[in-house]
Amino acid sequence: MFSNAQKEQPKLLFSNLPSNQSMDVLIRVYVAAAVGLTPLDFGGSVDPYLVVKCGKTTISDKEKYLTKDVNPIFGRMFQIRSKLPRDSKLSVKVYDHDLIGANDLIGSTTIDVEDRYLSWRRASCGVSQQYIKTRNSKDRWRDNLKPVDLLKRMCLLKGWTSPQFRRDTDGLKVIVGGETYHLEKKKGPMKLNGTAEAIPIKPASERNQLALQVLHESGVTPEHIETRTLYNDDCPGIPQGKVHMWIDIFPYNDSIPAPIVINPREPQKYILRIIIWNTEDVILDETSVLGDEMSDIYVRTYLEGRKKDRQETDVHYRSLTGEGNFNWRMVYPLDLIAQENKMVQKKRKSFWHIEKTVTKVDPILHLEVFDKDVLSRDDKLGWAQLDLTSIPAPTKSAKECTLEVYENEAKHPRMSLFEKKKILGFWPVYDDTLGTRELTGKVEMELEILTEEEAVERPAGKAREDPNMNPELAPPNRPETSFNWFTNPWKVFTILIWRRYKWHLIIGLLIILLIIFVVLMAYTAPEAINQAIYG
Repeated sequence: MFSNAQKEQPKLLFSNLPSNQSMDVLIRVYVAAAVGLTPLDFGGSVDPYLVVKCGKTTISDKEKYLTKDVNPIFGRMFQIRSKLPRDSKLSVKVYDHDLIGANDLIGSTTIDVEDRYLSWRRASCGVSQQYIKTRNSKDRWRDNLKPVDLLKRMCLLKGWTSPQFRRDTDGLKVIVGGETYHLEKKKGPMKLNGTAEAIPIKPASERNQLALQVLHESGVTPEHIETRTLYNDDCPGIPQGKVHMWIDIFPYNDSIPAPIVINPREPQKYILRIIIWNTEDVILDETSVLGDEMSDIYVRTYLEGRKKDRQETDVHYRSLTGEGNFNWRMVYPLDLIAQENKMVQKKRKSFWHIEKTVTKVDPILHLEVFDKDVLSRDDKLGWAQLDLTSIPAPTKSAKECTLEVYENEAKHPRMSLFEKKKILGFWPVYDDTLGTRELTGKVEMELEILTEEEAVERPAGKAREDPNMNPELAPPNRPETSFNWFTNPWKVFTILIWRRYKWHLIIGLLIILLIIFVVLMAYTAPEAINQAIYG
């Protein structure tokens, strides 16, 4: 008779080999971005686009090439149906688009699809950290198999017995490969009373959570983004850039999950409205011919990266106190990606570039105060830069407005215009050309941000042009002395000279008339006397 040990049959060494039948699979290639692409164009840039190839299938993204960007954000997903092991190699290539001539290959990378698909580490689809079934969640489970099924597959490929789930006094446990694993209890969100409770888990989900825990402890491939180096045969061994991507491989059947949307964030269109009401305490930069200190004040604004689109108020001439009255509206359209706090701009980098380049800049508003000069360049008296997503709280009066607005964040907390929608108050402008900030004026300004739909519902024109509404801007109440002396010489005489020196002019005129009378008398007296004596 044979003992039980003698009756046990040895394990077959090649019992877990994959089938030699061809496998119909769906390959999803996600390409998020590329960095450090080797520039091929004149001017040190590239117009990149993607080409994905597997077997006889080639997908070209030539029509969606990006302009002048060595660090492009593609946000593209490609699907290829192929058969393994025939189509075992997947290549991702980055080309430089040229308007004239053939497009140039920047670099490529190759992935062994079959090796990933057959690996017990589940390299065909990275395993998520959580098992979330909600379809609308960005962290939803994206594998076609549940964690329990993945665990069974891993045991099968490793030659282990199927996982055995049991429940004891310590809760749910599972035996895998001779090891026992217990479900780790995770605390849920804090309640209002400060206590925390475990999230109630259904038995089926509890098994999946435990299976997911065992998978990660066993060394399966986690959900991740690969950074793959691009190479070109023309420059062997020299990296041509890197691409951030990942791939998912699924059996081609009815249980394929929906793809993940990784399209680049689209900016939202806004309208920025600025109303320059007044200025106070602007430094007096000039001295008039009459000896008065004065400034011909106007205000200029523009957005970061768009200085050519700057807008200016009219001029408050002959301000003797640093006060300027404007009631002037400026309107700027802008595109903002709220998640990144960046403005998106499209413009040509130089005259000979045909296509516009997309750039991202900080949403900064430049505020400048000038003194108008007729025969020379205008003098910049003061300036400030306001980040529209982090604006220091303004003051309610000009007296309280100091440089503390920018320096004391506790007293003047930062706020986002896109959240507040409208901000009104005084902001200081300064001169820091010597290294330290010197207060040179204060600007009373109103900032308002609207979506395109809100701007249509509440129209408003630039300056005081139609439609002059939301709010209606009246002409500023300026003193009579505020005018351009170069184009109004009569006003210069009547208002500036006559009113101030009226009696001096009258007395001077009388003296001149008296002198003329005396001169005429002295000139004609001898002849009159001679004629009277001698007839």
